[in-house]
Amino acid sequence: MNFEEAMRRTFPEKADELLKLAEEAPTQGFFINRRKGSVEEILSLCDFPRKEYPYSPDLFYHDCANIGKTKAFELGLIYSQEPSAGMPVTLIDPDVSLAVDLCAAPGGKSCGLLSRISSKAKLIANDVNYSRAQILSSNLERLGFSNAAVTSLPTAKIAEKLQGKADLVIVDAPCSGEGMVRKYPEIREEYNENNIRLNAERQKAVLEDAYRCLMPGGQLLYSTCTFAEEEDEQQVLSLMARHPDMHLIAPVRPDLPVKDGMIKLTFLEGSEGQFMALLRKDGVKTKQVLPGKRCVKEKLIDDFLQKETDLKEYYLYREKDRFFLSLQEESEYGLPCLRYGIDLGELKKGRYEPSHAFYRANTLKGRYRNSYSLNEEEYRQFIQGLEIDCPLQGYTAVGYRGFALGFGKAGGGKLKNKYPKGLRRVV
Repeated sequence: MNFEEAMRRTFPEKADELLKLAEEAPTQGFFINRRKGSVEEILSLCDFPRKEYPYSPDLFYHDCANIGKTKAFELGLIYSQEPSAGMPVTLIDPDVSLAVDLCAAPGGKSCGLLSRISSKAKLIANDVNYSRAQILSSNLERLGFSNAAVTSLPTAKIAEKLQGKADLVIVDAPCSGEGMVRKYPEIREEYNENNIRLNAERQKAVLEDAYRCLMPGGQLLYSTCTFAEEEDEQQVLSLMARHPDMHLIAPVRPDLPVKDGMIKLTFLEGSEGQFMALLRKDGVKTKQVLPGKRCVKEKLIDDFLQKETDLKEYYLYREKDRFFLSLQEESEYGLPCLRYGIDLGELKKGRYEPSHAFYRANTLKGRYRNSYSLNEEEYRQFIQGLEIDCPLQGYTAVGYRGFALGFGKAGGGKLKNKYPKGLRRVV
């Protein structure tokens, strides 16, 4: 069976139209980070062609050659994501205490979730591939989220430690990617039924791990970007057959193609392909009382926080050589983490220099003693890594129109730029 035959099998009445649309250019999009500001405030900095995605007020199409070089992106106000891929997290009940995203990189579902749930809720965002987990961590930092822990572990290890503790589990499963054929035309040429079977086996295993993580009354969100029924509907039906306490939550969306309680978006809805299903485990959610993570004391960092912020109460943690800050106590999950809370960085030769992440955190907005707002010309200079004129003294939070960008160290009328070299660009 080739790609065309597979499409005709899956969509017998729509195949001709879908195959024609599959030849068109892919859609591009983004979602707004509601933890940064209002829709209006954020869109005022989206200085590129865009239009609303009809199925969610947070999702937009765009026509921008390089959205990663826009102010909205650099300030963490948006996340670049094809619109249909942002739809699954719009289905969840946002009343969540502990969420787990088992296949999280590069971070779209995790960031979309964090922009919707309480900042007091916790997310464990995992990806078994270490380099992808690093990208995930960078995206969480850019958007300013500090209520997420990043891990890079097999999903079975996560399930072993979190049995029955999560009230939301997301499985955005690795798949054959048929719904992305417009972006990656090689999917059509390399179509392989054996690949679909292998993906289905992996998905079944990950869903079993997701079930083990989930507490009674909890939600499980399953999504893919493929059209293959073996990886979509059959996975959900098989999970419910194995676990009769799992039930579909049928979304009330007359504007979307809902069939048997599941949604499968195609090119017909004006975006790429995305399958999604939301399930709930029978029972009543209970508040989990988890042990607190062991705090540490570090005089250099404590002195810095007292001098440079108005923080009175906080929790300081250490993971190997790195320090992390949280404004609420972190729970101990028994999982090695790449990051959690706010990454403060490390001590160097008996001194502490703050991290870029410290000055990007949404929860620390307005808590720095020194802050400086850039004008248009200064913004261009700052993202190039250049010094700017500044009347302040000492470490200084740097922002633009009320949104955090980074920091520098001021003195002698100048601000020494600490914007990370990997993020700098010539304007």
